[in-house]
Amino acid sequence: MHSLSTFACRIGLLALTARSALADCVSFGMDFQDGGSYFQNSLSSDPFTFVSQFEGCDNDTATNVFVDPNGDQYLCTDTNLQPDDTDELSTCPLDKDQLWSGPWSILILSNNGNDAPIAYERDFELSVGPQNTSTVCFPSLLSTQVVTNERSSTHPQVFQKTS
Repeated sequence: MHSLSTFACRIGLLALTARSALADCVSFGMDFQDGGSYFQNSLSSDPFTFVSQFEGCDNDTATNVFVDPNGDQYLCTDTNLQPDDTDELSTCPLDKDQLWSGPWSILILSNNGNDAPIAYERDFELSVGPQNTSTVCFPSLLSTQVVTNERSSTHPQVFQKTS
């Protein structure tokens, strides 16, 4: 009986562990992902924004922080942790024309409601410069091909009149 209760206890602990592993609150970067390299147009006065999705989180909000290559931090707008798998946009107080090339980070922090708090960091490279658009024209050659069908015969045709 002792081994049966130990086995049941282990199964119960395994089930609890699996349940909490499945319920972990996770964050996904939809546009800026950890380890990526991205271009930003220095001629744009639009604010820097990023999109996150969350899964398995309690009903709460995340505090989002944008960190520049010098370590200075900028508080961006909060994002909702629910509903799952929904794009959540955060807007930062830096415009794209205020960015510069180098390693940047996004920090995502939340108490996650009544569940375990979360802290995610996405580190990525920004290449910042003016966006150039080039139009390349290739000359086209219009050729007209004329095909004539000629019928030639080396044997004369002979017609016979029948009565």
